[in-house]
Formats: sequence, C-alpha cells, structure tokens
Amino acid sequence: MQGRGVLAGLIALLALLLLLPAAVNRGVLQFPDTTTYIRGVDAAMVAATGHSSAWSENAKRALSARAIPAAAARSAGGEELAERPATPAASFPVVLSGRSVFYGALLYAADWLGSFWWVAIVQALVTATAALLAARRVACRLDSPERLWPVLVVAAVTSVGLQVALLMPDIFAPLAILATAQIALYWRAMARGERAFWSVLLAAAALFHSGNLLVIGLLVSLLLIWRMRTRTALCLAPIALALLVGAGGEAAFGAAVRKMTGFPPVRPPFVAARLIADGPGRDYLDRACANGSTLTLCQYRDAIPEDSDSFLWASGRGSFMGMPPEDRRRVAAEERGFVLAVLADQPLTVIGTSLRNIGGQLLRWQVDDIADARLGGINRDKLPPAVRATFDSTRAAQGEFPSVYYDLLAAPVTLLALAALLALGAVRRDTMPAATRGYVAIVLAGILLNAAVCGAFSKPHDRYQSRVIWLLPLLATAVLAGSRRRVPAPAPAASGTAV
Repeated sequence: MQGRGVLAGLIALLALLLLLPAAVNRGVLQFPDTTTYIRGVDAAMVAATGHSSAWSENAKRALSARAIPAAAARSAGGEELAERPATPAASFPVVLSGRSVFYGALLYAADWLGSFWWVAIVQALVTATAALLAARRVACRLDSPERLWPVLVVAAVTSVGLQVALLMPDIFAPLAILATAQIALYWRAMARGERAFWSVLLAAAALFHSGNLLVIGLLVSLLLIWRMRTRTALCLAPIALALLVGAGGEAAFGAAVRKMTGFPPVRPPFVAARLIADGPGRDYLDRACANGSTLTLCQYRDAIPEDSDSFLWASGRGSFMGMPPEDRRRVAAEERGFVLAVLADQPLTVIGTSLRNIGGQLLRWQVDDIADARLGGINRDKLPPAVRATFDSTRAAQGEFPSVYYDLLAAPVTLLALAALLALGAVRRDTMPAATRGYVAIVLAGILLNAAVCGAFSKPHDRYQSRVIWLLPLLATAVLAGSRRRVPAPAPAASGTAV
C-alpha cells in the first residue's frame, strides 16, 4: 500500500509539472484544426438534438441548406411528396474525415464545463500515469517507486508539457506507442486495473486519430514478425482489439455522416498532395491531362499550388478546399487510382522522395508551430467571442511564449538520451532484462514508424515528431533508475562461527 501511495504522489507531481507550460502561457494552446474537432461534434449535436452552442453557426447554415429541397418538395408536390426523404444537393458542404469526433467530444465537454483547462488536466493526468507506469516496468521498480523520481525531469527538459497543453490529439501518439509496448510485453504480469488503463488508453488513441491507428497496426505487424522469428512470448490480442475499436469508430462515423447528409465523409488527398509537391505526381498529371485524362485534377492542373499544405488547405481555385464540394468528392475518390498510377510511372523517384521526407521528419523536433499561434495561422474569426477573448490573452497568441527554451534543449537532450540508451544497452547487455531491451526496441520502432507515416503521407512538420521524441529521455531516465540498484550487504556471521 505504501508503494502505491508513493506512485500516486509521483503521478500527481508529474501531472502538475506537465501543466507548467499551460500556466506560463496563461491558458491552453490552440491549433488551427482545434475548431474543426469541436465543430464536428457540435454539428452532430445540432442535427441530433437541436441543441446549439456558440460554435453552431456553420452547422445551422449547413442544415438550412439541406432543408431547402424538402421545402421545395412541399410547395411543389403536396403532402405526399413532402414526406419522402430529401436527397441533399451535390453542393452540400463536405464533411472531412480524419478529425475525430471522439476527441472532439472531449473538447466539446470541456467547453460545456466552461474551460478548456479540463482537457489539459485530463491529458496531464493520463500522460503522467502512463509515463510512470512505463518507467516502473522498464526500471523493474515495482516495489520501490520512490526510485523513479528521475522521470520527473522529463517534464522540465522536453516539450511533453506543450503536447499536454495543446488542444489536439497529438499527445496520444506517444501514449499509443507506450501502450503497445506495455501490453505486448507485460500483459500477463499486470494487475486488472493496470490492464484496464492501458487497454482504454490504446483504444482511445486509435479512436482519436487515424494516424495512430496506422502506427499501431504497423507496430503489430513488426511484433508478429518478431514473435515468429524469436518465439518471444508477446500478448497481441488486446492490441488487435484496440485496432478494431478504432476502425469501428471510423466506420460508425462514416455511417452517421452518410445518414445525416446523404454523402460519406471525405478524407483529404494527403498522399496525392505529397506526390504532386514532390514532383512525380505533377509530372504524371501534366502528361495524363495532355493525353485527355478525365481526372478531376486536370481541371485545376495549372492552378495547383507547389506546396502540399497550400494545395490541401488554402482557399484558392487550385486548392482542394477551394474546389466545389462535388469536385472535392471526386478528387478524394480518384486519389487511390492516381497514387497507384504515379507509383507505377516513377517508382524509384517516389521511393527516393519518400525516404527523403521520412529522414527530414525524423530530425524535426522544434515546437514553434504549436507554441506560436501567429505562426500556426489560427483564424481568430472562427472562435466564439468568449473563446477568442481567452485565446487573445495567452502568450502564444501574442507571440511571446518562450518556445526557444524547448528548441534549444531538443537536440542535446534527445541525443544524450539516445546515447545513454545505447551505452547502457552495450554495457549491461548481459544483465539488462530482456523485457527492458524489448521495450526500448518497440518504442524506437514506434518513433521511426511515426516519422515514416507522417513524412511519407504528409508534409514533414516539427509538431509530428516533437510529440513522440520525448519518449527517448523517458526511457533513458527509467533505465538509469533501474541501474542504480543497491548491492545488498553480506549478512553478518553468526557468533562463534568461522568466516
């Protein structure tokens, strides 16, 4: 019981340390996508219950547009025709997938409670619990959690506190990697409560972002290969169940959107945007369009921006978001065929540019894109007046958050942690538990896969890798805590006995 109390105290202290960046900022950190998460849930609430909030202007406008065909039917065809379900027009606003309504529900609930600080508090407690439970296993300190105090340093020398303060599901990417390692290696050794914590955390991570779903799936594939080659005892069934939960959540969201709007949600063409920006996609498009291709992108070929982010999110004519809804749906539907055609056309070039993007993503650890709201390009006009006033009072909104502190520490702390892990692994290879070595290997694989997924399928951004790179200092401090074991003193010889 005493050990549990010490562990609980360390978790509470670490959670408080993780909230320091939000306190320095005078509030939580927002990102341009934050409003999309909230408005998605809000639109569902308006459609399902009629309850509206300060975020509901767009939802009301869209639902009004949907009601126009029904109104026209009543005036033109009488009561019988009006009773038929209205088919939404092709111009009905596109609902994008990839912005989880499940994470949006967390933001929406916090807003309903009156403060987004609730999100930061929840994320801090979950992160602190996961970090210390992971460290306890890696350090083999189940009975002496007081030895885990070095783990607290991670909150001060890495950017994990910024990920906790950010109103985005980013923090659940590293937590998904920890949960995968924890479940695979220690499931049979964990108590029921710990099993429940890691299972719920992994399922939540799978629901909160499709990128997490992909990274977890790739990790499971590697673990299956590892188990077959080495016959290592790994528990993968709970991880597979979390993947099913995540996939089921996406399917349920798609079915709900189709029922409400008449159209399935549309996933932005990330891979097509990446291929066009890297060159092979644009080359193929130029030739295909000149030869009479019917690809919808051919209508916009001369106006497509060079930058992939501009193509995806800008509002100009050649940008995805600037296209009419019906064209956006066609471009998204045609993406798979376009990607396969480009890959068949220039396979080596595509592989080369993807490897370059992955390498660039792997080494991007800065935090300016989340700590400086002006740099991030947050649209203040999309925020309700009360939320806007709170946002304007933060240092990030004023460009005064001391992000240089984290930027200066990122490289030396990460490299030092990596060097410490490699050195300890070499020196203590014969004494370090196999599970500890396996844990480090799984986390390193997760960090590499995060870079691969984000770098190859999207544009490399600092935010994508800085959200997971703090796992290296966490593991290094945990391994160090496990190596500082007291050597038991020899028992005193009994009186009158020869030594």
